[in-house]
Amino acid sequence: MPPVITLESPFARQVFHERHAVLFNRLKDAHPYGPKERAALDNLLETSQNGTIAEPEPAFDREQWLAWDQRHFGTPWPKAPFLWAESYFYRLLLGAVGYFETKVDPFGPFKTAELHTLNEKEDYAWLENPLDFDAALMASLYGNRADLGFQLIAGNTEIHNQLVADDSAKVHDFFRRRGPVPVTFVLDNAGRELLSDLIFADHLLTNDLATDVTLHTKPYPYYVSDATMTDVSDCMRRLKDLPGGAGQRLHAAAADGRLRIRTHPFHCAPLSFHDMPADLANELKSGLTIFKGDLNYRRLVGDCYWDPATPFRQTVSYLPGPTVALRILKSEVLVGADNLESAERTAGTHAMIQMYQP
Repeated sequence: MPPVITLESPFARQVFHERHAVLFNRLKDAHPYGPKERAALDNLLETSQNGTIAEPEPAFDREQWLAWDQRHFGTPWPKAPFLWAESYFYRLLLGAVGYFETKVDPFGPFKTAELHTLNEKEDYAWLENPLDFDAALMASLYGNRADLGFQLIAGNTEIHNQLVADDSAKVHDFFRRRGPVPVTFVLDNAGRELLSDLIFADHLLTNDLATDVTLHTKPYPYYVSDATMTDVSDCMRRLKDLPGGAGQRLHAAAADGRLRIRTHPFHCAPLSFHDMPADLANELKSGLTIFKGDLNYRRLVGDCYWDPATPFRQTVSYLPGPTVALRILKSEVLVGADNLESAERTAGTHAMIQMYQP
């Protein structure tokens, strides 16, 4: 593996020193947190920028985090791998605001606002006509623009429709040759992105390309807008208000077992999918798995300084079955494509569709 990206990289430092400060201000505005929670947030922000990584306090998942440690506890935050440190940061954030006692999603107000501000007629009029495969696939891909964590500092960046890797024809050909097959989505963001993923799932089921669809969510709130089981339920209800009938069809698919919702503790692990446990790998080995978004991409290939010319296949050859990665670039990791400047890799203006078949 190439050298790992640490918090000393300019982009990672920006996330910890700029994005997190904005996020904490928004959390304090959105919730009636008391002195204890506010002090805990302030301490976490200061420590994660300048301090040392402490072991988790006694909690239900303490032993799990000790197993995921990889010798980072006790070291300065800036020396830690970006992926590991960012994951642990969000676990500490949930503890700081008492999520595991109250089960109140700290990011819930942001997700709810996004769902309620979309305009059915203006934003989703395109659903009034049947979608072909390419349109449904692209809807899922470009839905990844709706990343609330990214928008904390980037604003509503417009995608330039620059596909720096495009295996869409291979994906379509796979379904023509192998379909119908079981399809698993490893989801990224809630809100508009999840709506677009559900629309793609409906297309696969309705057109007999998928025998069934399984949606893998995060087990608890993570990275601001990552989808949980609650978010799937919220989006399923919202989808019923949109034209095209996808919401009604997916509710029927759930009722007869063709649409399932799952989660796994490893989806909030600070490690790459190289280290996924056997039970999760077993779930992903049949049919086709679609990994959505930038975080899942970092976990797929390894959050490292790869040579961009490194084939995608080489980085994910450990996977147990056919895989598709749909991603808008919002971090430095890049494989299987021409080189891009650092700013282009993190601006949310380029996209990738990459496929692996064992």
